[in-house]
Amino acid sequence: MAATQAGTAEDSRAFWTTLALGALVPILAIALADFFRIDLASELHLRIDTALLGVIATAPPFAFLLWIMRSRSPSLVAFREAQMEFFRMIGFAFTPLRILLLSLAAGVGEELLFRGVFQIVGERHFGIIAAIIVPNLLFGALHARSLFYATAAALVGTYLGLIFWISGSLAVAIIAHTLYDLLALEWTRRLLRRQRISDASER
Repeated sequence: MAATQAGTAEDSRAFWTTLALGALVPILAIALADFFRIDLASELHLRIDTALLGVIATAPPFAFLLWIMRSRSPSLVAFREAQMEFFRMIGFAFTPLRILLLSLAAGVGEELLFRGVFQIVGERHFGIIAAIIVPNLLFGALHARSLFYATAAALVGTYLGLIFWISGSLAVAIIAHTLYDLLALEWTRRLLRRQRISDASER
């Protein structure tokens, strides 16, 4: 179903189902943290300076997104078209509020799980290099709509893992991830809107 009309029963059902599935990730993270005796709250270090660092840390992955979205490479053009088709068929329309909720769910949930649990457990047993690389291979695999998308997700995840390790603050990684998703989805929403307007004018 094309993601064009917000507010219909099908649209609402698809969105809330997606959000509910995303909300399971932080629950899983909290359960695993308890099992491995990780105090996630003590890893946050949410202060003004870490919040600002999280905002600044959004710049490199967003620059990566800009390159992908503006490159004229045939492979990246094909990738962008495939991504747009995926979002057209996702089953619900993007609105600013929905984008915010989805970004928060992904940013909080995935960082608590992959950085807050997997990276910490990995560092305890295998050292920091393996702790950053291995969880992000899984992170990329779980985003494998295509080989390029999986690789890009693994690279961004590795970057976030480095940010967490360097800053010592899980809040920095959460804020950077959330803001990146917010920017990427808002860009997608505007492109979809522009495409709908263009399609309507050609009819």
